[in-house]
Amino acid sequence: MAPGGGGHGGGEEDKDAKHMFDRIGQQVHDKVKKEVYGTGASGDAKKYIEELKAGVSFATLSGGELAAFPEPCKLIKDKGHKILAARGHPCRKEDVDRFSDKEGAQCNKSRIRDSEKNSEGACAPYRRLHVCDRNLEQIKTENITTHNLLVDVCMAANYEAQSLIRYHDLYKLTYDDSQICTVLARSFADIGDIVRGKDLYRRDKGEETKLEKNLQNIFKEIYEELKDPRAKERYKDTKNFYQLREDWWTANRHTVWKAITCSDDLKDNRYFRQTCSDTHGSFVAIHYCRCNNDQPNADNPNTDPPTYFDYVPQYLRWFEEWAEDFCRKKKKYVDIVKTYCRDETKGKYCSLNGYDCTKTKLAIGKYRMGNQCTKCFFACYPYEKWIEKQKEQFDKQKKKYTDEMKKYKNGGGGSGSRRQRRAARNENYEGYEKKFYDELKGNYSDVNAFLEKLNKEKACTAVDDDKGGKIDFKNVHGGTSDTSGTNVESQGTFYRSKYCQPCPHCGMKRKSDGSGWEERKENDNCKNINLYKPINGKNGTTINFLYSGDETNEIGKKLKAFCDQINRGTTNAASGGGSKSDSQKLYQDWKCYQFEDLQKDGQDGVEDEDDGEYDGLVRNSGGLCILENKKHVSGNNSSNEPAEIQKTFHDFFYYWVAHMLKDSIYWRTKKLGRCLENNNGNTCKKNNCNDKCKCYESW
Repeated sequence: MAPGGGGHGGGEEDKDAKHMFDRIGQQVHDKVKKEVYGTGASGDAKKYIEELKAGVSFATLSGGELAAFPEPCKLIKDKGHKILAARGHPCRKEDVDRFSDKEGAQCNKSRIRDSEKNSEGACAPYRRLHVCDRNLEQIKTENITTHNLLVDVCMAANYEAQSLIRYHDLYKLTYDDSQICTVLARSFADIGDIVRGKDLYRRDKGEETKLEKNLQNIFKEIYEELKDPRAKERYKDTKNFYQLREDWWTANRHTVWKAITCSDDLKDNRYFRQTCSDTHGSFVAIHYCRCNNDQPNADNPNTDPPTYFDYVPQYLRWFEEWAEDFCRKKKKYVDIVKTYCRDETKGKYCSLNGYDCTKTKLAIGKYRMGNQCTKCFFACYPYEKWIEKQKEQFDKQKKKYTDEMKKYKNGGGGSGSRRQRRAARNENYEGYEKKFYDELKGNYSDVNAFLEKLNKEKACTAVDDDKGGKIDFKNVHGGTSDTSGTNVESQGTFYRSKYCQPCPHCGMKRKSDGSGWEERKENDNCKNINLYKPINGKNGTTINFLYSGDETNEIGKKLKAFCDQINRGTTNAASGGGSKSDSQKLYQDWKCYQFEDLQKDGQDGVEDEDDGEYDGLVRNSGGLCILENKKHVSGNNSSNEPAEIQKTFHDFFYYWVAHMLKDSIYWRTKKLGRCLENNNGNTCKKNNCNDKCKCYESW
């Protein structure tokens, strides 16, 4: 155990957002505790909190049996099956990977309380979407006591821990910096907000208020059992009982932490910050995520939890957790695209759209796809979609931080219609949140000061590939449409990386000293190159290619235009009619020729350095496909655009396959996903799914 100082505003205590939040949370907890326990508190207040203190040994189980065990871990181990039989399993889905890479944060306003529009608001982390609290919905209020409630909250906490621990070891194989004590502290804080009525996450349709209403009824029963009339006055909010609920949590949080840290798997796990203390100073919780040698089988009564996340406003905790998750996944994504788009040992330099940049020369319309560059295409496409979505989520949370600080900056809860509506609903009770903002606004009232701390998260400083885009949340410029901010190298946080870029105009070549790559210049055999053209009288085979674009923001627009034509009955696929102007927008008319139908263009100039290889490819790869370049014909940047784009037939075929698969992913995830879920009734024969499925068949 390493002794260390306490600190009150900087240094090691505020080395990143996580440390800063926990420090301020500790100060808020100490203030709350002093109000009801300290020397400044009235005897009445102390008496009230004592009346709310619960003990699991005093709880009554089903059938009237006393719990008897004074420590929650032993109670759950011995009597947990009886409690489960009475309340059901706390986890809504017992087998859910709590650290899924497939799903991310939930930010939609329909799922986040106090979000009035999708451009701002909190983002619930994936971990939060499956917090184990279902048993709290099943509590009957007839025989409720503060002791019985504590048992049920401890059951929720214990099964939440089991759910998280089960998958955490697997998660650490990919993200080895993840610490289970921190993960448990975040869920502990979410459970605290659920108990106190502060939870921002909305449940599934039809169940949005079920748990909250039940908790209101539970605390109504506890309120009515209070003996002292002055306690009734203190907790006179007889609708939501916010003050009563906050005091109950303050009185019993240490027992809930014991319940969430019962597992032997936690034996050698430590908390990230020095929050434990004794006569020798401050130190880190190093066993079972507990302080002062407290253990499941060697209980040290009245030991405080090492965490104070439960006194940090929920959306701020979620923002910090989001940033940590983003940085971990960005680092992983950058490693993936680097693997598939570059390989110095094999002379591999690929573009995001699957071209071999060592052979491709856009300036003359020569496109090559070899060297397994389609793997780069399939690595970059999901990364682009992901990074664009993360930018939207970041902008929302950044705006919420700014808005919240405005409300508290000048003291109190601020003003504004939304604050007034929320205050009316909460009966003007703000509790620990106001105390937290009073501390936060001292050094972090400006969002940039907070974002500086977010940059310092360990997972974010680990993103150190300069070609992948380093993390700097402070210097991300706004933008609410298209891909603003996702591909500007100076805005590295949401930069799609140097690896996911188009080939340069004249392609790439190795540096003369072999130290890396450099762009070919126009005098490097780039402009005057002998390509092919069809022999006079040879018309080739026309292939009508439905092209959805190469940028992430193109596919949605082009498929929508295609579906609009389908619904109007004006599609212009090869088998149908439709206007020629529409066809030019959605389709590319490629002409493909056998090798014997081709001849060299006859341009004056030098041969390209790989012309011999290219001649062999055209001869042995099914011939050549040629597309008239509309940009050149229209005069748009014509000095830099070739008149034609040429691909060998094999490259053209792989190009079609790659785009077909990319478009299929978009159909499955963005347009048809909800229509394929049997449990919601949105099959292809119902509602607006009918048009989508009809369009998909035509596509």
